[in-house]
Amino acid sequence: MIRSMIKIFLLLALIAIAPFLIDEKGYILIAMGDLTYELTVVSAIMLLVIASFIFAFVLWGTRIGWKFSSKTWRKMAFSNKAKAKLEFQKGLAAYLLGDYQQAEALMAKCAERSELANSAWLIAAASAKKQDNTAQTANYLQLIAEHPDAQENFSFETLLVAGRINLDDKQFSKARALLDENHKLIGHDGRLLGLEIEVCLHENRFDKAIEQLKPLRKNKHLDKDTVTDWEKRSFSGYFQQLTLKQSIDAVAKYYKSLSRKERHSEGTVLAYADCLIANGLVTNLEELILPLLKKDASPSFINAVKKLPIQHSQHVIAAIQKVLIKQPDNTLWLSALAHLCAANKEYDKAHKAFTALLKIKQLPDDLLGYANLLENMGEHQQANRVYQELLNA
Repeated sequence: MIRSMIKIFLLLALIAIAPFLIDEKGYILIAMGDLTYELTVVSAIMLLVIASFIFAFVLWGTRIGWKFSSKTWRKMAFSNKAKAKLEFQKGLAAYLLGDYQQAEALMAKCAERSELANSAWLIAAASAKKQDNTAQTANYLQLIAEHPDAQENFSFETLLVAGRINLDDKQFSKARALLDENHKLIGHDGRLLGLEIEVCLHENRFDKAIEQLKPLRKNKHLDKDTVTDWEKRSFSGYFQQLTLKQSIDAVAKYYKSLSRKERHSEGTVLAYADCLIANGLVTNLEELILPLLKKDASPSFINAVKKLPIQHSQHVIAAIQKVLIKQPDNTLWLSALAHLCAANKEYDKAHKAFTALLKIKQLPDDLLGYANLLENMGEHQQANRVYQELLNA
């Protein structure tokens, strides 16, 4: 490029000094129609040089102007998003710090300009909920349902959080509408299936909840106590409906028709046990409960068993003692043993179990059971002391 410019400059310089070398100015004649222009070679070259400089200046000015305008446009185009991102980060920090009013204001402000519109509105809704502002919570959730950007990036996480907020606010119809509109997102995700079950339970659609439980039993990431609770509530509701529509015999027939896995599921067994107790059928409770009394039983199941009115529960007590041989300091099993022995009037065993238990851990339920045991054993002074401990706790 530089070489070319040098060559052009030398050519122009040669043309410019040539007339002086030959002592002849030289002329250039330009004719356009009736107009005629006559220039010397030197003046023509000077005009050409000036024109070149003007052209170069205009070109340079155009490039600078384009570059400046391009930067300005980009700055204007992306400044809103950058500001929205900063507001989102501040809003998230405010939410984590418990400043829900500030979090709501920042998230509501940045949501429409943010690339994380769903998350912004969800945090705004959660912040409004923390302030017990039900109307605003519903408004933010409605924005997620209606805004194009939110719908474009709708995900099962959004569905999960929005549905959970609706459930907590007892907006069951909205939660149902949300799940029905996005049913393709549910699939086999345990969290969304759990949400579907919760909505079904509030709708008294217990048969539908039981159907949704089947894939959940294969999910190893869900809390066992949570699944047991869903099972118990689903089957309890269905058993109650079946009893009212038909009879307790229909419930027994339905229970026997379940698969072996369902019949030996903790929640199902507890629901059936409650149904039998409600109808005065308590003689077969021990036979029902015994197969599930294993070392890997869930805490909720163990706590439920100790409250059942099991008559002559020697086999259940023996099963619990077998577990305690390997886990002598397990407070869950010690508590179950103490309460069941007390219910069966095996006071010495119960006293020994309560004593071992309360040395490790003292819970109000166990202290109350221990006080009742002492009363039944005639040790009223010690019983009063335990009752006072409960009152002062």
